[in-house]
Amino acid sequence: MQKHKPVLLIDQDDVLAEYIKGVVEIFNEKYDTNYTTDDCVCWDLVSIFGEEILELMHQPELFRNLEPVLEAIETFQRLYESNLFDMYIVTAAHPRSVEAKYEWIRNYMPFFPQNHIIICSVKHMVKGDYLLDDGMHNIIDFREAGGTPVIFDRPHNQNACSSYPRVKGWRDFEKWIINECYPDIYEQHYEIEKEII
Repeated sequence: MQKHKPVLLIDQDDVLAEYIKGVVEIFNEKYDTNYTTDDCVCWDLVSIFGEEILELMHQPELFRNLEPVLEAIETFQRLYESNLFDMYIVTAAHPRSVEAKYEWIRNYMPFFPQNHIIICSVKHMVKGDYLLDDGMHNIIDFREAGGTPVIFDRPHNQNACSSYPRVKGWRDFEKWIINECYPDIYEQHYEIEKEII
């Protein structure tokens, strides 16, 4: 009997793609301001930028042009191609941005099947074992639904409850999830890394 592969649900914005950074850049360009991503210390961007942000934050071109998060693509691909996990990208999307978000994934992640992309705002309704996300509303709801959420560290989630696992980046997540699901593999890999050092 084949062992159940852990199901990983991965957020797109600010986990795979630098959404807040992109929003800050287009806002600064349009309004000649000097905001940084560190200024975005809460989920509510209107409270930081004002109502003007609403016209910018769902533009398709914004999503098409986002930079990948540091080490996201190569680490995601390594986890996906390891065949140790069943992986899905689960992302909320304004109707205007759905196509652009698909295009971004096709462009940066051509190895990833399109039928493993789920557009959904209510992520805790998607059946999965683990959710990697930066939004605390998703983290809390997923835990309450019985899953294991992992916080992807961002300025806007620094005041979050410390009872949830938190990772500082993609390499940190890779180590955490391998150790969590396959501790024997993690120990073997860790021993190899120690020998190299």
